[in-house]
Amino acid sequence: MIRKLILFILANVFLLSYANADDKIGMTHELGLQVTGYYDYNEPEFMHNRSELQDQWIDNFGLVYNFKNSFLLNDFLTELEFDSDFRRIEYDYWSDRTGTLDDVENFVYNLRGLYGVQLTDKLMLKSGFGYRYLLDQDDGRLSTTGHSGYDRIQEYKYIPIVAELVAPIGSINGKLKLEYDHVFWGHNESKLSSGALKFRNDDGYMVKASYKIPYKGFYLEPYYEFQSIEESTLDGSAQEPSNTTDEFGIRLTKKFGDDKLTSISKAKRIANINDDYYFGFGLMQTEVESGFSALTGTAAQDEKDWGQQLFAGINLNEYLDLEFAFNKFGETILSCNNGDTFVTDGKYNQGANSAGTTLACGADNRSVNIHSNSLSAALKPKFDVAVNNDLDVSVFGTIGFTQWDQSETTLTVATSTAMNNYSGHDPFYGIGVTAQKNALSFSLEYQDYDMYYDAKSIGASISYKF
Repeated sequence: MIRKLILFILANVFLLSYANADDKIGMTHELGLQVTGYYDYNEPEFMHNRSELQDQWIDNFGLVYNFKNSFLLNDFLTELEFDSDFRRIEYDYWSDRTGTLDDVENFVYNLRGLYGVQLTDKLMLKSGFGYRYLLDQDDGRLSTTGHSGYDRIQEYKYIPIVAELVAPIGSINGKLKLEYDHVFWGHNESKLSSGALKFRNDDGYMVKASYKIPYKGFYLEPYYEFQSIEESTLDGSAQEPSNTTDEFGIRLTKKFGDDKLTSISKAKRIANINDDYYFGFGLMQTEVESGFSALTGTAAQDEKDWGQQLFAGINLNEYLDLEFAFNKFGETILSCNNGDTFVTDGKYNQGANSAGTTLACGADNRSVNIHSNSLSAALKPKFDVAVNNDLDVSVFGTIGFTQWDQSETTLTVATSTAMNNYSGHDPFYGIGVTAQKNALSFSLEYQDYDMYYDAKSIGASISYKF
């Protein structure tokens, strides 16, 4: 799921073995439709573009095409892949300062070239090059506040790391795809009536997950995609703020060429390990510490929120797992009015004030909002404490590193918006308990994260072992 999956490869690359199961080589084509069920482009507290299937049930459609060529290279099973999709999304626009606008058209194109190697019987790892192009078309339309819309272009180039897992659930012989994309080049253009503004956004990432289900010669593939982009360079005094995108949907495809594939046996594998993987999701009660204290007047603060987690891992042995996760920590909010004050610990506004400084709110309807996300890789030692009637209860610890990003938005409603962004790499740790029955596990866990604004979470999760 995350680029740190490469650590798993390096740790096992020297172990070579052979698989007795048949492999297949040759070329296939896959063609189908894509429906976006939910889309949310968000510049925190300032604006968002949002679309939900119940509102746009015939408008959010797309096309997908995929080409694969599997072949042997030095007796290893490898694969070349070309992947593309087109999406049309109709959304509603909202802005704190420029009103609302309904039924705006959005077009997204994705192209990727990938090369992969079969690491184990269940896991193929791929990487390559990706390109994403987005066009918002609302030129000339007026919002509810009389502001004129404009066309916007976003282009991103990225390095994808894709893990494809054979992941049967009961009688469903499905395939789980987990992906981390590192954005290394970005170009944004806002085509205003007064002239075009051009920006560079060269730092960001995407996280993607899908599960592909075969059904009577077709494939159903529910998917989730998340994108986080840092703030842009300046064009004059203008700047594109940091932003995130969430998208859920489903693909329906048909594969051609399966009947022409050639079966082979005993293709080499890179790693000879315990091939037990798991995937799950969780809900977290989070607390992100703002460092604000001694609030006066009407000032109020809420550092707790609900967050979500997607995770995947491998059982290295009976006592140790290696796990990767994507975490959304929710939001911390300080709200205040003119005449209110609060004390900072020195972190707020990029450390503009020393610890212990008293700050005035300065305006009515002002807030400070902190949003946090992270990617993590961790080792999880575990120890059984009870085994009864196929129910295995164990305690575990978690220690690892997280790549985190946080946005800090100071908003005065309908007046001004100022944003700072922070990112880094830091350790985190946790402790928890798991109850597993057959392939299904339920867990409770406490985790503590070092970030610019430190975070804690108590979470409940469910996972399935393949």
